[in-house]
Amino acid sequence: MSVFGIFGRVIVEGTSMTPTYNPQDWLLIRNRILKKPLTLNEGDVVVIEREQQPGILYIKRITEIERGRSGPERFFVRSDNESGTDSRTWGLLQSEEIVGKVVARIRRG
Repeated sequence: MSVFGIFGRVIVEGTSMTPTYNPQDWLLIRNRILKKPLTLNEGDVVVIEREQQPGILYIKRITEIERGRSGPERFFVRSDNESGTDSRTWGLLQSEEIVGKVVARIRRG
């Protein structure tokens, strides 16, 4: 991931988000700044880095947000491609695992 201030760029490598995003597409993301959570909604596409897999980034769509009365938000994410790995395997994600929100795409190839 390349970072430019509040924005970053990721290049899609896998097929878990096809047909929405394809390998070699470039995605512009709005980064989480100083651990401050982003404003996120169901349907947003996000870049995540799971606590259990540091250094590995995934692109997924938020399908459910669990808002606890006293605890932090947790997120259920899905791949657009049904065969992709996502919260059906991992479970809910913490807000700290969300690196950024996709704001634009440049198709490559």
